[in-house]
Amino acid sequence: MKISAMFLSLLILLSFMPILNLANAEPTIGIETSQSIYHYGELLSITINVSEVTGDFATIYIIDSSQKKSILLKPPISQKTSSFPSTHPFDSAIWKPGSYILELEYSGAQSSTQFSIQDTGEVAIPFWIRDLAKMWVTEPLVTDKDFGRAIGYLIQHEIIKIPYTEPEGDVITNIPDWVKNNAEWWVTGKISDTEFTVALQYLIKKGIILVNLPTV
Repeated sequence: MKISAMFLSLLILLSFMPILNLANAEPTIGIETSQSIYHYGELLSITINVSEVTGDFATIYIIDSSQKKSILLKPPISQKTSSFPSTHPFDSAIWKPGSYILELEYSGAQSSTQFSIQDTGEVAIPFWIRDLAKMWVTEPLVTDKDFGRAIGYLIQHEIIKIPYTEPEGDVITNIPDWVKNNAEWWVTGKISDTEFTVALQYLIKKGIILVNLPTV
């Protein structure tokens, strides 16, 4: 009788083993990007797929071509498929051309994907420079010369990269209203980085922005 009871208990335990193993198993996860190759001015979009929502946060690491690893995102996962589009485009001040690896960790599981950035000459102005342009448009204490000096410094140090522009002989002292209008439109997203660059090139030609640009 005791042997029969032990045998029955063993059968019950074995019948629950697959369920216990499934409960302790790591979820299946995957990470992908919207493109394999990005250019300056484009937005990175990341999609995460998980087989099970565990309530944990995900951790997304980014590894650059020098193998430097840092945390890019640490988002909560509330559904099996989650997308995380960037709010700021790639620019050359922060992102260097080359290959990058994204590593995903979630509930003990790991996954990775790779993308690259190619510099094909697109104009992409760092997003935080919009704050400077907004202050110039809205704050009376920020003069034309202040704006010109600040932008000149950023161009000189290649934080803003624009095509080579040859200064002209005739110098103006005040920035025309249409340039300020362009800055306001750029701040509000009505014109692109490339279109706003036309205004910056004009300021270089007229001597408002003084900078030694490479002739490349």
